[in-house]
Amino acid sequence: MTSAEPLVYYPAYCFHLSPTINRWCPFRAVDIQGLECRPGFEADNVFFSLNHPIRWVRVVGVVVAIDEYYGRRIYTVDDSTGECIECSLDVPKPVDGARQDISKATTTNPTEAAPYSDIDVGMVIDVKGSTKIFRDQKQINIQKLQRVRSTNQEVQFWNKIRDFRRDVLDRPWVLERREVRRCKKQYMADVDAEEKKKKKKKENGYTLERNVLDRQSHTRSRNNDTRTKPAKGEPSNKTEARYSYTEGQYNALGL
Repeated sequence: MTSAEPLVYYPAYCFHLSPTINRWCPFRAVDIQGLECRPGFEADNVFFSLNHPIRWVRVVGVVVAIDEYYGRRIYTVDDSTGECIECSLDVPKPVDGARQDISKATTTNPTEAAPYSDIDVGMVIDVKGSTKIFRDQKQINIQKLQRVRSTNQEVQFWNKIRDFRRDVLDRPWVLERREVRRCKKQYMADVDAEEKKKKKKKENGYTLERNVLDRQSHTRSRNNDTRTKPAKGEPSNKTEARYSYTEGQYNALGL
């Protein structure tokens, strides 16, 4: 593919062949903010660098702010590239449900200590997580966070960013047509198999429900027969009982 040719954005059923979709992609904060959002992929939180699908990212920088919210903590990370990136972390909610400061909640309930509570402003951290949009801004939903304790670790990360851009991101992702056709064929086969599975499950559920109803109806019918059928030697109704009684009287009188 030459630079004049338009980028080809492959369907999601081809993503498993991508060199970027299932790896921690090392990025600068400014690069994460510059990732492109394509129609149809918003629900999956998939963004694009050229036509490379990006879901998982990694960034290293200094914590410049920490904001506490109900059930959520936001670390603002600055890596000196001209942009900051917010990193969101789910934290335990107060047991009583009150919207109180998280640090107070963890103090009163030490058994539910919030993760990464030792991270403070001014520390350098290494964040791994998924990308998402919040209020028209990119955020990282934290999956893993650790403190960077030496400048050497920062330099190693910057080298990873450089190598990843040179080896992967600077060239478009290209698939041969036969690979796309094969992926589509497999995808359609998987969809058909799933539909058949759902249909069979629904049919089995209907058959089971019908059998249960038939058994219940049969049981009710037997119970009704048992209640209405007279015992042997017993009159079937009140009229028969009355006539039987009077007939016995007449016989006793010789009539």
